[in-house]
Amino acid sequence: MSLYAYEALDRHGRRRKGEVEAASERLARQQLKKQGLVVRSLQEVHPQGAGRRDKASHDRLNASETSLFLEQLATLVSAGMTLTEALESIADSAENRRSRRVVLALRQQILEGSSLAQALASQRFEEVICNMVAAGEETGQLEAVAVRLAELLSKRQQLKQDLLSATLYPLIILLSGLGVMLFLLAVVVPQVVSVFAHAGADLPWLTKAVIALSAFLRDHGKWIMLLLLALLVGWHYLFRIPSWRERRDKVLLKLPLLGGLFAKVEMARFARTLGMLMSGGVPVLAALHIANQSWTLIPFRRLGERAREQVREGGSLSRALGGHASVPRLAYSLMDVGEKSGRLDNMLVRLADHFERDVARLLKRFLTMAEPLLILFMALCVGALAMAILLPIAQMNELVR
Repeated sequence: MSLYAYEALDRHGRRRKGEVEAASERLARQQLKKQGLVVRSLQEVHPQGAGRRDKASHDRLNASETSLFLEQLATLVSAGMTLTEALESIADSAENRRSRRVVLALRQQILEGSSLAQALASQRFEEVICNMVAAGEETGQLEAVAVRLAELLSKRQQLKQDLLSATLYPLIILLSGLGVMLFLLAVVVPQVVSVFAHAGADLPWLTKAVIALSAFLRDHGKWIMLLLLALLVGWHYLFRIPSWRERRDKVLLKLPLLGGLFAKVEMARFARTLGMLMSGGVPVLAALHIANQSWTLIPFRRLGERAREQVREGGSLSRALGGHASVPRLAYSLMDVGEKSGRLDNMLVRLADHFERDVARLLKRFLTMAEPLLILFMALCVGALAMAILLPIAQMNELVR
């Protein structure tokens, strides 16, 4: 199969441009003719899909695109389409060229004899997706596996959005307030100071403090900005070092309130991934190896590796994870029940659901408290600045009287 770029006229005489996939130029012209197009030019872009695969190998689907792709694949396969027909249909309905290139590259590799899991791996899909698809292909349950994968990615994306919303909104309020304060200190206060200087009156201590802060920012503002930028860059590169990242993660887990929230987020992500893999037919040790990659905090990742070694030696997963101080007690209890009942995969998914609901509830509570507190803080800051300007004006009015 090759990809052809065409320029044609439709029934109304309007110019149309696009791409069509066909085994030969003649078949490509026939396809366009069936669509009611009069071909003006037709040029082969990527012969036999090789060039397209090279370009598509640098493209990746993001989380939302991957979830949509898996949902569409499950729907089309369940409707009776073959895998290549389903991929061709998904490519035709793709919203952008990057997604279309990736899907067409998958289809071409399957036509050349690769399995879907191998094709996904070559296009740099996540390892958890490739392994679950491989298990689905081996057991003949590709449709069910695709549905579970779409659900997994959707839940993961929702949790990520909740965390982003909880931090982004207060950050926007804080930065907006600080921007207003800096503008007042750098622009408004110096103009008012000149008026006070000509008056020669003794200024209140609050006004003196604001004037001193304004002068400091005007004299050293550039150096302060450079210092902050250097600290941000240094922070970014410092915590790329595993030893420093581990220290930071240990501190995060020991923070009051936030430490427990981070632990629940980590356990929810790990439990859902492991539960989905096990329910998809992936062996326990292989599932643990893949699920351990979902940890983002290094102490939990090390815990997951130790737990996998204990399971390899015949130990219990619940006891291996339950020995860590940061692991919620509920996680140990539910996993223990799941192992004893032989339904660990189902219990892990339920555990993930519980922790995700708990995290969403805590984040909502945090937002409810943070919004009025930030507004109150900014109101106090702006109010103090206003008082620093108005107090000397009031004193000057008294002197005039």
